Amino acid sequence: MVMAVILLLALALVLGCYCAIHRHKIGATYLKPLLKNTPLEDCYHATPVVPEQQKRRRRRSIWDIPGPQRIPFLGTKWIFFVFFRRYKMTKLHEVYADLNRRYGDIVLEVMPSNVPIVHLYKREDLEKVLKYPSKYPFRPPTEIIVMYRQSRPDRYASVGIVNEQGPMWQLLRTSLTSSITSPRVLQNFLPALNAVCDDFIDLLRARRNPDTFVVPNFEELANLMGLEAVCTLMLGRRMGFLAADAKQPQKISHLAAAVKQLFISQRDSYYGLGLWKYFPTKTYRDFARAEDLIYE
Repeated sequence: MVMAVILLLALALVLGCYCAIHRHKIGATYLKPLLKNTPLEDCYHATPVVPEQQKRRRRRSIWDIPGPQRIPFLGTKWIFFVFFRRYKMTKLHEVYADLNRRYGDIVLEVMPSNVPIVHLYKREDLEKVLKYPSKYPFRPPTEIIVMYRQSRPDRYASVGIVNEQGPMWQLLRTSLTSSITSPRVLQNFLPALNAVCDDFIDLLRARRNPDTFVVPNFEELANLMGLEAVCTLMLGRRMGFLAADAKQPQKISHLAAAVKQLFISQRDSYYGLGLWKYFPTKTYRDFARAEDLIYE
């Protein structure tokens, strides 16, 4: 057992060294294609505005933002490792609440590839970022989705509006804006969403304990409610995820399980060491299997 742990740590160190040495190559592989033909001046950027008397002081950079201690080849991801027992990936809301308490309203997280991620907690700061005028705002993509969808051009014409950058993102954004922000369109969705909410309430009443009023597995039911709402809006039909007194068809159950697996695999790919980028790990295989099931 000890030897197995030592071998795994040695493998992680070797791959971490590779990531650190070749991080520019990795960035070119995953990020540069998305930023192709994107003027850099149109991406988000921030220049600190300081009084004249402070210009002689050392200008602070992104690396001066407080956050967990950075470790070479691991960044700040070490806080999720089991043997440190500080945080759990299954309770990320508690992780970021604690980081807010420890380091303040602006916290720096660093990826193993040395890419900085800034977390904002104050509403005012979020508004400044969202309202910043930019034709092509850059948002770090979900790399496992980008890698998978780029490997299947027969299925996907793009990596999706959430992960696209530059002109392609703008094309998708402008094409969808009128449909998803029109008050008339949103008003038409309300009756269908009200019906979904009514079924969700009925399901909670049916599943709760009559003595304690505790609803077991509430998280699972909430996920089903979200999935039912999305399918109702996107597909224009009810799928039956919220059926309280009838057994769901096997196909529906498989679809719900696949959607849940997508979120789990995305979490593990983001907070793990990123070994899936170099060979098909269990994380990547589970993700690909879930994507295939949903597509089919």
